[in-house]
Amino acid sequence: DRNSEWYRTHAGATFSRTIRDLTAPKWAQYLMSSAQFHATVHCLLTSDRLSVQIAALMVVQVSAFGMTLRRKGFISQKTGVALYALKLFIGMIVIFDDLRRRSLFNLAFCFGNTTAVLRMYWGMDKYILWSGVVAVLVYLMKNAMLNDDAFPSSLAMNISSWMLLLGSCYLKHG
Repeated sequence: DRNSEWYRTHAGATFSRTIRDLTAPKWAQYLMSSAQFHATVHCLLTSDRLSVQIAALMVVQVSAFGMTLRRKGFISQKTGVALYALKLFIGMIVIFDDLRRRSLFNLAFCFGNTTAVLRMYWGMDKYILWSGVVAVLVYLMKNAMLNDDAFPSSLAMNISSWMLLLGSCYLKHG
């Protein structure tokens, strides 16, 4: 990312605290990163209940606290990674429930997996990627096509996107 590069060169930062820099297996980092793409897509598909946004906020805020505990030496990196994975899992349960109630489960996961692959495997520019996702979602919402019932093949699209995500993870990290 251009901002991170600028910060590294101008502010003297020599390390990062992102998922990519963990000592966890590369495939686990890849799948944890994909969860962040899902959270973003699902926040774009907001509902009146705000459960998805609160779940995403919980992951972000508790992760920041966990990084503080790690930096101060109160927990090990392994414990921090395990707690982060647990927070992602709990957040995804909330998201699953919200999407299922609104008949968006398959389409949302198709979008989440596809954005993750386009960015992490193909290296697509994040600004172009998210602009395109927002444009497509707005178009689908405007035309009342944003639900699983509008796409009879949404289950197949969801399964295919999972295969694409797992396949790209395997190709990238063996």
